Formats: sequence, C-alpha cells, structure tokens
Amino acid sequence: MATRAVAAGNLDERVPVGSRDEIGQLSRTFNDMIAQLQAAHQMQTDFVANVSHEARTPLASIKGMLETLLDGAVDDPQTRDRFLHSMEGETDRLIRLVNDLLLLSRFDSQGLELHKEPVPVDTLIQKTIEQLTPRIEAKGLKLQKDLPAGQTKVHADADRMRQVMLNLLDNAIKYSHQGGLITVKASAESNGTVAIRVIDEGIGIPSESLSRIGQRFFRTDKARSREEGGTGLGLAIAIAIIEAHGGKLTIESAEGKGTAVTFTLPIG
Repeated sequence: MATRAVAAGNLDERVPVGSRDEIGQLSRTFNDMIAQLQAAHQMQTDFVANVSHEARTPLASIKGMLETLLDGAVDDPQTRDRFLHSMEGETDRLIRLVNDLLLLSRFDSQGLELHKEPVPVDTLIQKTIEQLTPRIEAKGLKLQKDLPAGQTKVHADADRMRQVMLNLLDNAIKYSHQGGLITVKASAESNGTVAIRVIDEGIGIPSESLSRIGQRFFRTDKARSREEGGTGLGLAIAIAIIEAHGGKLTIESAEGKGTAVTFTLPIG
C-alpha cells in the first residue's frame, strides 16, 4: 500500500485516483500531501548541500594557508602577514554565514522577537545613506531621494529595518555602473502602508533568474558575490524581515537596464 511505502520513506509512491467521489478526493489530497513532503525534503537536501558548499571554500582556503605557514612560510614576515590577513577575511566570511543561518532559522521557527515602534521613514533612509556614503562616493554614484513630506512613520523594528535598507542599498551600489544613479523613494499608500523603493540603473537581473531572486544561496553572479564577501542570504533575510512585519517585498528588473526593489510596511 502507498501509505506503508510512504511511512517507510518512499516519497515517490502515489495512490491511484480512479473516481471523482470522496475516495477519489482523499486520494488526490494524499498525493498532494506527499508531493509537498517530497518538495520539502528536496529543499532540505539542497539547503544542506548549499551550506556545505559555502563553508567548504573558506575552510579549504584557511587549511591551505595554515599548511603553507607550518611548512616554513611563517618565517617570511611578508608572506606570514599576507596569509594571516587572508585567513582573517575567510574567518569573517564564515562568521557572517553562521550568523545569517542562525537569523533565518529564528525567522523560520518564529523565534525572533521584533521590537516594533514608530520609526520615521526619512530618518531610516538618511541614516542608511550616511553609512554607505563612502562607498557611494568611491564609485562616483549619484543618489537621488524622493521622500514624503512631514514625519511619515512606519510601525517596525528599527534595527531590522536598517538591516533591510543596508542590504538593498548595498546591492544597488554593488551592481550599479561607475557614475550611475541610485534613487530611493518612499510614499504613503492608500491602503495604510508606506512603500519604499530602491532603484538602480545597473546591470539588472536576467529574466531566467528573476523568479529565483531571494531564494537562499541563489546568486546570479556567484564568483563576484563570493569575492565581495556575500553569503547569498542577504535578500532572503530582507524578505523574511519584511514578511515578519506583515509587509511584502517585490523585485522588478531588466538585464542591462537596472533593478527596482519595493517593500511595504504598515504606517506607524
């Protein structure tokens, strides 16, 4: 029987559906349930594989440099200092990965407590911009703001919302062309929310990748993201934070033309 096969771990088993009555409906429901279990199992398998892959590279790099130092390179001050600096960077990368995984785990289990309060939208945006101003200037980017008049506020956890804004602006900077334009907009909507948009005119996202943006560990440019220290979890965390606030995050993009990320939050 299919139920026994599933209980034994065979998620490929299905119940034949031979009628349209209640028995047939029960069979279809059973098959749908098994399909969902199969998808969840595959996601778990992929997640473990992705975590292993992300951790393997920095660990292998650290091990290789340690072996070289133990073989005598430690006696060369220039080589030793260069390797120690690289090992520090790889260790930081592992720490970011672990911290991001722990944060997502807490969101998944609904174990992350949000400290919501009225947060002024203009202050949230301005502080994030100030934090990233050195990178904006270093790349020669222009930044344009379009913010609502007055003290429009959202009901949110200020620290978590700064994390979202930092991620979105960081991506906009990272994928903008030298000297390009980034626009940050905020507007009060008629449905009692505030919509905040981060728009760039950078490289954009290929259409075949757009549906996967925000999935854990997915990168459109794996090599570049890893070189810049990304874990592939930043946008997934941003989406989790917004959804935990009762909001929604959407992405529009065209390859070669740029990307616009919009998220909504309840007015505070």
